[in-house]
Amino acid sequence: MSRRIASLQLARLLGKEEFYRYLSLDEGSEPDELSAEQMARLRLLADERLEKLVRGLAAEVVASDDVTDVVSGVAYLEDRLSFFGELLTASQKEKVRDGFRSFSSRWR
Repeated sequence: MSRRIASLQLARLLGKEEFYRYLSLDEGSEPDELSAEQMARLRLLADERLEKLVRGLAAEVVASDDVTDVVSGVAYLEDRLSFFGELLTASQKEKVRDGFRSFSSRWR
């Protein structure tokens, strides 16, 4: 999948209004590439809305028919983090994993 699709999915998880505002984009625009400045702004938004990102990804995990336990939930999460590629930093991905571990600990 393209970076454009990954950006749009990340926008949905972080909040579309904030996404467009932070990246100085017209609402509904779907850029194929983000400038270095836009990438920096996106990462700032992800830092500021990390809890919302974790909740959104956790909701996706719970809704997935492929997830039947914590192990398959973690695998699903890893696929999603991989899909976002360089849109999220390694540190942000690790924080999402930490947040998800806290969420999934309630499943046991």
